[in-house]
Amino acid sequence: MILTGCPIGAPQCPEATVTFDPPVIPPGVSETTVIVDVTDPRPELGLEVITELSSIGGAIADPFARETTFACAFDVSGPVEVCATATYVGGDGDASVPDGGMPEGGMPEAGVSTVPQSQDVGASYQYLGKPHIVLSSPVQCSETRCTTIICPEDKNECPEVSSLTVEPMDAREGGTATITVVADDPDKNPDALVTTITAANGTVTDPNANETTYTCDPAVGGFIQICVVASDGDSSCDDERCTTVQCPGVPLENTCPVIEDFTARPMTVPENQSTTAVRVDVVDPDEFPEALITELSSPTGVFDDRFATETTFTCGKKGPVDLRVDVSDGDEACDKTRSIRVNCPSTIPDNFCLELFNINFILSTIPPGETTAEVQTRARDRDDQPLPVTLTLRAPWGSFENTETGRCEVVIPLECPAPYFQNATYICDRPGEVEICVDATDGACQKMQCDEVECPDDIPPP
Repeated sequence: MILTGCPIGAPQCPEATVTFDPPVIPPGVSETTVIVDVTDPRPELGLEVITELSSIGGAIADPFARETTFACAFDVSGPVEVCATATYVGGDGDASVPDGGMPEGGMPEAGVSTVPQSQDVGASYQYLGKPHIVLSSPVQCSETRCTTIICPEDKNECPEVSSLTVEPMDAREGGTATITVVADDPDKNPDALVTTITAANGTVTDPNANETTYTCDPAVGGFIQICVVASDGDSSCDDERCTTVQCPGVPLENTCPVIEDFTARPMTVPENQSTTAVRVDVVDPDEFPEALITELSSPTGVFDDRFATETTFTCGKKGPVDLRVDVSDGDEACDKTRSIRVNCPSTIPDNFCLELFNINFILSTIPPGETTAEVQTRARDRDDQPLPVTLTLRAPWGSFENTETGRCEVVIPLECPAPYFQNATYICDRPGEVEICVDATDGACQKMQCDEVECPDDIPPP
């Protein structure tokens, strides 16, 4: 166990202790649950204690949660430290922390103040022009404790569905078809491989068989989705593949899109590399009611083009990361989601993800006779790595003008309350609500925030 950050003497800092469940990760498994217990030595101050987990040997699902998951990096085995840092914050959750150090006698009494005009960015948290609790330096009033977990040499290798076929794919004459599945689990861990076949409509004779019969539902015709999921008992490793069969009868008003496959090659990124090729195979049989849209996302890392069906993903953090694709044809009842897990190597350099604070409007409800709203976004990146923060505003309709993007060298409340900013004017081109979003990335992590603006009814539709 490692202790850092607190002055010698009476306990003045909050303490965070890490435990694991299970305490030993068994062979063939790469994950364990992390539990953070907090001790507050100064409860009379009424300050909130926040905790942040970190590790150089794997990935933490939610670094700020008191209970989350740690997953060993695929190329790491043996003892790995997972560290928890506990820090005081106060007021509404923002902490103002001028770098004055710990005064003699321990932590000072908390008081309310505004951030001084000359406050340096490196010694600040988030400043949005409102009162903040003044504490000592976060280095002086925080404590880090590290606990060791053993990562096994044998990690779980995920199963893969190599083939899903339906014969005939056009079953409008007989109403039946044969489904054949080919799947394999390289290490047969942690449990025996199970494949499960499902159909959006109709029946599957034996859902767990490698070959079985599908029978159409007489009440639903058209293209019917058939899927198979291969599982080895680790849900994060499930592999899914889908296809369609055409049945006799009247189709539904809208046939939902089908994510046939979602892959990354390689699934395990080699040591000293950082990228993998991502592909989404998706079809919309009736191309109704709107054009098909795909959107890729991940908690860390970045896509070259997250709206493309073929693109490159760059790891932003070591260890496993879940990539997700959302598909929509404009009918919310038909929205589809699929996730896969990519293993990023331990050679990926540590990166602090950017913080995207807000997207604000002046005005959020545009009065009659007007067509514009001012848009403001704010962000911060503690390490400015691997690239400077990029902020991008977007909306499904309308336009932006007078876009101003920049960086504050000195944080000044109300004038420049966060290091990175983007301001713009949004122009309505039709009445009604419009969702305006800001995408932010530092080249390794990406964040998004959205909010709505109400355009007045006196704007004619396009």
